[in-house]
Amino acid sequence: MGRFKQSAIMALAAIAVTLPIALGPQPTIATMAEAPPLPVVGDAPPPEQVQVIRNLGAYGLGPELPGSYYAVVAHHLVRIDRASGRIQSILRPLPHLKR
Repeated sequence: MGRFKQSAIMALAAIAVTLPIALGPQPTIATMAEAPPLPVVGDAPPPEQVQVIRNLGAYGLGPELPGSYYAVVAHHLVRIDRASGRIQSILRPLPHLKR
């Protein structure tokens, strides 16, 4: 085997060993199943999945729009219709905070 081939094989082996460490933990089927489903416009999320936002400024929000309120659903900032409880818009994902 030539010197170049040996070097290339050793480099690829080193990458194969260190790549999972560099990428960090990857989601598994079990952890993906535990995560709540992503919010969908038009859906009415179950009350236990809705965290109503009371301090709008902490999320960079202005006043609520009439007939709706802001909430966090599945780590996403959303606007929900007061009458129907359905998601009107998905504003942005929120970072996962460690507790």
